[in-house]
Amino acid sequence: MTSEALWVLLIFLITLAALAYWHHRAEKIFGCALLVLYISGAISSDDLIASAANQGLVTLVLLLCTAFVLERTFLLQRITSWMLASSFTGSWWRVMLSALMSSAFLNNTAIVSILLGPLRASQQHPGRRLILPMTYVVSMGGMLTLVGTSTNLIVNTMMLDAGLEGLHLMDFFPVGVIAAALGLAWLWIARNLLPNDKLDNDALMPYLLEARVSDNSSMIGKTVAQAGLRHLQRLFLVEIIRRGSSLRPVAPGDRLEAGDTLLFSGDPTAVGLLSRFSGLDNYAERHGIQGDELTEVLVLPDSPLCGCMLKDTDFRAKFDAAVVAMRRNGETLSGSLGEKTLQGGDFLVLATGLDFSNRNNLAKNFLIIRGAKPTSAFRPLTEWLMIGGFVLSITLSALGWVSLLKAMICYFGLLLSTGVLTLNELRRRFPFGLWLIVMAALALAKAMEGSGLMGYVSSLVKVALQDVSPYVALIGVLFVTWCVTELVTNNATAAMMTPVALAVAQGLDVSPLPFVMVVAYASSCSFINPYAYQTNLMAFRAGEYGLGDYIRVGLPLSILYLVAIVCLVPLIFPF
Repeated sequence: MTSEALWVLLIFLITLAALAYWHHRAEKIFGCALLVLYISGAISSDDLIASAANQGLVTLVLLLCTAFVLERTFLLQRITSWMLASSFTGSWWRVMLSALMSSAFLNNTAIVSILLGPLRASQQHPGRRLILPMTYVVSMGGMLTLVGTSTNLIVNTMMLDAGLEGLHLMDFFPVGVIAAALGLAWLWIARNLLPNDKLDNDALMPYLLEARVSDNSSMIGKTVAQAGLRHLQRLFLVEIIRRGSSLRPVAPGDRLEAGDTLLFSGDPTAVGLLSRFSGLDNYAERHGIQGDELTEVLVLPDSPLCGCMLKDTDFRAKFDAAVVAMRRNGETLSGSLGEKTLQGGDFLVLATGLDFSNRNNLAKNFLIIRGAKPTSAFRPLTEWLMIGGFVLSITLSALGWVSLLKAMICYFGLLLSTGVLTLNELRRRFPFGLWLIVMAALALAKAMEGSGLMGYVSSLVKVALQDVSPYVALIGVLFVTWCVTELVTNNATAAMMTPVALAVAQGLDVSPLPFVMVVAYASSCSFINPYAYQTNLMAFRAGEYGLGDYIRVGLPLSILYLVAIVCLVPLIFPF
C-alpha cells in the first residue's frame, strides 16, 4: 500500500470514529475531512468541483427543495384529519398505512412533525402505542422508492460517481414493500409492549419559566403569599435564585428581594399572568422581545446551539426571538434559564419578533411545532397544480421518458417562476449540511480510488474471501452498516459505507448492485437508538418513551427487517 493510500485510509478511519463520537456534528466532520483531503493533495481542484456539481447530488438537492412546497399543501393535513377513527384498530392501521404511503415520496421529518401533534393530543386512543410505531413505519416507507429518503439518493449519487448505472425510481419497491409488510405485522403484535396510558398534554413534563424582580418593584419586601405568587393559575413558583444561591422549595413566608430570579413551572402560555405584577420581568422581556407571539420549537440534535449555554447563544440577534420557557422531557429543570446548556430534543417556547419567520437559519436549528405565523396558504387550484406537477415529474421519470434530474429542474423552475417557492425560503431551508456531507463523501471516494486504496481493499477482499460465498460477504456488509447507522446518522452511514460495499463487490468480482442496495436499506434501519435519527428523537420526546421501549420493539423489528433484506436482495438483484 502506498503512502498516499495509507493517508486516505487514515482520514477515512478518523472520520468514521469522529462520526461515532460526535454523531450530531456530521457536517463539520465531513467538512474538515474534505479540507484535509484538498490541502494534502489527495484530491484535485477538478475533483472538488466535480463532487460539488455531481448529477446525483444536484438531483438530491432539487428534490429536497421542491419538497418544501409539498409540505405546505393540504395533502398531509387531509390525511391527518382522516386517520383517527373511533376504534383503536382502525386508527392504528390508518395511521400506519398513511405514514407508509406518504413517506415513500415526501420528507420523513415533515411527516412525523405533522402527525405527532394529533397523535399526542388524541383522547380517544393511547398515543404512545401510535407514535413510536408510526415513526418506524415512516422510516420503512422511505425505502419504497428512490426519492423516499435521502439515503437512497446518496447511494444513487455515489453509484453514478463510480461510473455505474443509476437506480430507477421503483427499484427499491419489491424488497421494501415485503420488508415493510413484515415490519407492520410485528409492530401490530408488539403494540401491547408499549405503554397503554394516554398522553395528557397537561400532564407532560411542565415548562420552566423565569422572571426577575426589578429594583423598583412594589413586591420587594413582601412575602410570596402577600405578593400573590402562591396560587397563580397554571403556574407554580418552584424556586428562587438569590445571589447565586437557590431557595427550593419556596415557602409562602419567604420574602422577595430586588434582583431575585423566580422560576415557575407550568403552562408557558400563562406567561401573560406575570405581566400584571409590577416590576416582574420575564426572560424574553429582558432581552427586548414582547410575548405577544409565542412559538413552540424543538431543538434539532444537529443544531449548532447544542452544547451552548442559552445566555451565550445571542438568541435575539440570530432569530429575532427570546426564550420564554424551556422543557426537557425526562428531567426536572432547575436554575436560571440563561445558565441552561441546550441539548437536542429540548422544547422551547419563544417570544418572536416580526422578522422571526424570515430568518434563514430556523430550519437548521429548530423543528417548529406550533404557534408560528403560518406561511401564506395556497389557493386550491395552485395546490392541485403543485401536487400534480410533482406527481407528473415522478411519473415521467419512472416511465423512463425523462431523467429524474431533468424532471426536477423543470418542476423547480416552475415553482420559482410562479413565486410558489421564493428565494427567501430557498435560502432559509437550503440543505447545505446534506450537500456538504455528500460532496465530501464523493471526494473521499475519489481519493480512495485515485490513491489506489480501493484497489488494495478489493485485492485484500479477493484473497481473504476467495473461498467465501458472496452471500456471506453480503451479510457482513449488511451487519456492519446496521451497526454503524445505530451510532452515526443515516446519511453519514450511507456516504461512508457505499465505497466499502463497492470495493467488496469489486474484490469478489460480482455485481455491486446487491451490495449497495443492502447499504441503502441498512442505513435506514435505525430502530434501537432514539438519538441516532432525527425522527426517532422526535418520537422519544413527544411520546415520553424510555430506552427500554426502543429496545423491546425496535430490536426485534431490526432483526426481522434485516433478515428480510438479506433474503430478498440477492433474489431480486442477483450477484
